[in-house]
Amino acid sequence: MRVGLCLVLGLVGLQSLGLAQVEKAAAVGAAERSAAPIACSDTYRICPGDTLSIAVDGEDVFTQECQVNGAGTISYPMLGDVPAAGATCSDLRARLEEDLSRYLKHPTVMITVKEYGQVGMSVFVMGEVRSPGVYPLAGGSGLMQPLAAAGGLTEYASGQVTVMKRTGESWVASLEDVPGSGAGGILEPGDVILVQRRLEQRYAVLGEVPTPGMFDMPAQGEVRVLDAMTQAGLLEPSTDASPGAPGSLLDNPIRTADLEHASVTRGEVVIPVDLAALLAGDAGQNIVLRSGDVLTVPQLPVVRVYALGEVKAAGRHNLPEPASVLDLLSAAGGITASARPSDASIIRMVDGEPAATPLDIGDLLRDGDSEENPSLQEGDVLFVPARGESNRNVWRLLSVLPYLIF
Repeated sequence: MRVGLCLVLGLVGLQSLGLAQVEKAAAVGAAERSAAPIACSDTYRICPGDTLSIAVDGEDVFTQECQVNGAGTISYPMLGDVPAAGATCSDLRARLEEDLSRYLKHPTVMITVKEYGQVGMSVFVMGEVRSPGVYPLAGGSGLMQPLAAAGGLTEYASGQVTVMKRTGESWVASLEDVPGSGAGGILEPGDVILVQRRLEQRYAVLGEVPTPGMFDMPAQGEVRVLDAMTQAGLLEPSTDASPGAPGSLLDNPIRTADLEHASVTRGEVVIPVDLAALLAGDAGQNIVLRSGDVLTVPQLPVVRVYALGEVKAAGRHNLPEPASVLDLLSAAGGITASARPSDASIIRMVDGEPAATPLDIGDLLRDGDSEENPSLQEGDVLFVPARGESNRNVWRLLSVLPYLIF
């Protein structure tokens, strides 16, 4: 509860602040500066764990040291539990003077923070650190202590941080300067330390790939075209969707991608890349990508056909043109053990009516005879019946099927 209360109070100030943009990456070292803790000012908000020294002018009985408990209140003579957490010293002073006026004439209250509690001395570390959160701050600490407590920087962090104060002010420090010179100033309770991501260190892979999108450039080393293909899943079968799912745009990325006509767009320059040649061993196609590059893999002309019945992956399949029955059977994973391949059929719409052409795919699967491997057209349906299925039921199904899928 202590951390949550102070976190809410600290984050309110973020809404009105602009975040500085930073550029370079640097490692986190270890360095500290010493200074006295801040006084109780109108910018500091009391937190659970703080010890307050409260005095009333001319009234020694009301002079007390009160610790703010976990509920955010203090116990004060004659008044009982008084809310304190989240208030400034001025706020609490006005509240006490108003409440004490029931017992005293014109009470004058003085409040100081004798000791900051662990929560009261916390700062908020956000952005590109390994464990963002709220961390206790030793009196007079510099930047290194809370950054180290947050696990250090991520590989995508910049070399500068923005510190946002409760007062609304902010300043930017370079981590390259802090360890050697102590630059960066002294942190105060409630400060927000923001480590931002390096700018424009990303590349994109678009088009006929399983996972198109933006990808981060590594902090060390380089990214080449082959790395980008792997990152986008083009070199591995997609596991996100079952093969042949109706409506699927990709059955196999390699099958439907036009690998020979890929390109890298770099600003206004388009660089042709032959991915097929790259996969065949042409290292010259494996160019180094820069931040902001876009690798585009176009789609081959495809024909949408269906494999239904006793096939392992029934449904719609997108095949590059020209497509054949063997291509469709391969995309569908072959036939099941219950199939009757001798009575397969190709259903095709002719003049708006379904027409069935019987096809024995048993010999085709066994011999791969190209003369018995018919070409397929857009919307064709290959139906493979099961053993023991009556022809009457099969033909009844086939007569209705085209109206369900076209």
